[in-house]
Amino acid sequence: MSIKFMRSNEIKTSLNKEQIDQISSLEKIKNGCKQENVIAYDIFNDDELVGFAMLRQFSSKGWFLWNYAIDKNFQGLGLGYSGLKLLLKIMKEDYQASVITTTYRYGNEIAKNLYQKVGFSEVNNVEESGCHEVDMFLELKKIG
Repeated sequence: MSIKFMRSNEIKTSLNKEQIDQISSLEKIKNGCKQENVIAYDIFNDDELVGFAMLRQFSSKGWFLWNYAIDKNFQGLGLGYSGLKLLLKIMKEDYQASVITTTYRYGNEIAKNLYQKVGFSEVNNVEESGCHEVDMFLELKKIG
């Protein structure tokens, strides 16, 4: 397994319905990629496109993991975990990030477990009309 990241300007990953329901709309992703404080990546395993990541900077050393998805054809192979570990290393080394936050929709146990496995902690539950999300926080100084 050789995971690498290449800058992107839109999501090209094939997603199943459940994944589509969990991430931002394709329009919001495309518009977000044009923002100055946003970076997006295609995730490759060797030379095969296997995922997408998108982050938005909210402070000088703080980033929000806005969207993270592994292609529906590559689920269950450990690529989500390996990719996320590498992404955190990139953010720490290349962008001097010290904090990464993210959210997942309540009930999305796959996202919850993945984020917790790499070190995120739940910090807040957000309940709004039609939305129940869990905020997560990771301090990168704890990542080697």
